[in-house]
Amino acid sequence: MRKLLLFVCLLAGLRAAEISRIETGTSLREGACALARRASAIEATEPQIYARFTASRIARGETLRVEWIDPAGEVAEASDYEQLPSATAVCIVNALQVGGFAPATRPGNWTVRVLAGGRVLGERSFEIRGRPARVAVKVAESGPGGLVLDTWGAEPDTTINLARYREQGGWEYVAVVLASRREANRLWANPGPLEPGEYLVILRNPDGEQSLPARFVIAAGQGFRRPFPDGEIWRVTQRPYGAYSHYGRALHAWDFAPVNGRYVAAMRAGTVFAHDLRLGQTPGRRLFGNYISIRHDDGTWSHYAHLKTGTFRVRTGQRVEAGQVLAEVGNSGYSFGRHVHVHVTRSPSIAAPSIPISFAPSGGAGPALTRAEPPATSRPQALWTGEAGFAQWWSRLLRVPKGTQRLAVRLEWEDPAAELDLYLVSPRGEWIRAEGKELAVPQPMPGAWRVSVQSVKGEARFRLLPEITPQRP
Repeated sequence: MRKLLLFVCLLAGLRAAEISRIETGTSLREGACALARRASAIEATEPQIYARFTASRIARGETLRVEWIDPAGEVAEASDYEQLPSATAVCIVNALQVGGFAPATRPGNWTVRVLAGGRVLGERSFEIRGRPARVAVKVAESGPGGLVLDTWGAEPDTTINLARYREQGGWEYVAVVLASRREANRLWANPGPLEPGEYLVILRNPDGEQSLPARFVIAAGQGFRRPFPDGEIWRVTQRPYGAYSHYGRALHAWDFAPVNGRYVAAMRAGTVFAHDLRLGQTPGRRLFGNYISIRHDDGTWSHYAHLKTGTFRVRTGQRVEAGQVLAEVGNSGYSFGRHVHVHVTRSPSIAAPSIPISFAPSGGAGPALTRAEPPATSRPQALWTGEAGFAQWWSRLLRVPKGTQRLAVRLEWEDPAAELDLYLVSPRGEWIRAEGKELAVPQPMPGAWRVSVQSVKGEARFRLLPEITPQRP
């Protein structure tokens, strides 16, 4: 019996998940699952840092988790990979957004670690370099009417500097303006018309002190439809700036997975260019798989990736209308789970830099996770209290059981001079921002959700009341 037990333990050890040495860097090789530039230290202004490793011996149904640990020892970001191929070595590249995001405000020694079944498979330390700034900025609103900024430490002669991300890579300054209006810590600026794209805003005081950059985007043209037929229920599995694969040139992409759907539909009318490459999954290469591109009348191109081979309903040269079925959703290319990846570019190549888009308010628009259902009897959780200074974050984990029908969180504070933002972060790492003081997610994924609050104006003590609605009997 003792020998048998030893043999079983040895067999389990041989089959246990394992990973290669974790590498960190600041850029990737296009089309390959490899770093182009390795680094163990980055400046707080860098757009992101990547962690790259190869995982093997992943058991069917096993979840691989990537965690980014801040200098205080807290999990700042986490991503779960739940549908990895079980019999294949899988190359993983995960990204932490830095410049213009919360990690830029936490310089020091960070750690990225990988776990499976609660067991740490490997970890690597790196440094985010910077120093606490005496001036800070957050973009409250951006659009044709200009910018509205929430600031701390700004002076009457503080300049507002705007930089734009070039399609060739890197940032270039496009405007330097002074505030056109000021009320307490809020500034208004009119830099003139801004083309669709990704921007940074940096405040610079007369003494040379400047803020860390804050990001904002100007979306392209009129809204796009969501990429599936009306009446179907799909959920967002990855948003722009996603840790799984929405970085670099795919920064402004969206991933949608069907809940009760099957077909991918055109987001806007145009001419089809079909690319059924007869591909299945490519876990060792970062490929888009089988895809369709559509050239629109305004010169932009929309792309639909990871489609199922042999299911294309359209052909190259064909004219399609918005909402027309293109193909079946699939799992081809560098894809872990059935979904469609969509993004928009200004040039024909699917590998061209993506540009920000917005979804139209009709035709099943808006990246809601699922169709809302009437709530059953909710189960309030314990009342949480906290406090946050300007630009500071407060977070707590909330365990959502399997079969939950609805997750809701309400945020309350009393100081009228303060302003707080409420976020939920799903177990997959997708961020959902509340439009007001309450946020509800129907049919939430089971697992550990992160509830986060950021102060965007002033300092405030606040209360949070999470509620979990169980499935109807």
